Amino acid sequence: MHPAAESSARARIALAVAAAVAAMLIYGGQFVVSRWSMQRTLSLWDLAALRFAVAGLLCLPLALRRGAGVGWGRLLVMAAAVGAPYTLVLYAGLTLAPAAHGAVIITGGTPVLSALLSWAWLGERPRAASVAGFVTIVAGLVLVGSPGLRGGTGSRVWLGDLFFVVAGVMWALYTVCARRWHADPLRVTAAVWALALLYVPIYAAAAGGRLLAAPRGEVVFQAVYQGVGVAIVALALYSFAIRVLGASAAARFMPLTPVFGVLLGVPVLGEVPGAVQVIGMLAVMVGMVAASVRR
Repeated sequence: MHPAAESSARARIALAVAAAVAAMLIYGGQFVVSRWSMQRTLSLWDLAALRFAVAGLLCLPLALRRGAGVGWGRLLVMAAAVGAPYTLVLYAGLTLAPAAHGAVIITGGTPVLSALLSWAWLGERPRAASVAGFVTIVAGLVLVGSPGLRGGTGSRVWLGDLFFVVAGVMWALYTVCARRWHADPLRVTAAVWALALLYVPIYAAAAGGRLLAAPRGEVVFQAVYQGVGVAIVALALYSFAIRVLGASAAARFMPLTPVFGVLLGVPVLGEVPGAVQVIGMLAVMVGMVAASVRR
């Protein structure tokens, strides 16, 4: 390979790696950023309205111009799995459980549940190494959620963790459906967020001018982070990483999401996980890596 071409290829790979890391940082940060606002001023309904309004308006032109590429029935299934219903379930979990739990349970549970659905629906038997990774993930998730089952001040944490499990099931359903139906990720994403705009007038009628009374800086920050960063920028960065590195290599960056979620939760929210939870989180991350490695 010509030195100039080789240098250009290395630069492109380095850029793709940086893009994947940045996407995982945005995804991991959403748990912390969302819970931070919920503890201060905004409710889960407010955050949902900001995400849906901004992402929906930005995606609407593409959705109208190119459509979703799948039928209405399939689109509604995927919209429920990763659009407005998924977001509300995620936010509901964050009102009850630490942000680190959401980052670990959703990110770790999704590959396990996706494998089970793929086996049941598509007949794809997981490899032995993947099964070992999945078992490690499940064991880690049990350790992460175990303190919330002991009652006391954290007696409702288990309910938040249950919401996170449901969110993981929804993401797994989307993953398998998108593969089964050969969905174009950009077109489906645009259509999903365009459909989420239906929530906004309902919220406006019920909440009135509540967002107008909230701190303007916080509202703008959440609108940009939720509606632009999480919904669009992170997807674009991860899609670029997939294109350059390949789907398998890009997927190996997924364990960074709970890492960033846990690390950011300590200084921002003061949520320091216990020793048992740290062991569980490490097990989830190790299991994710083991499950994604191919020969």
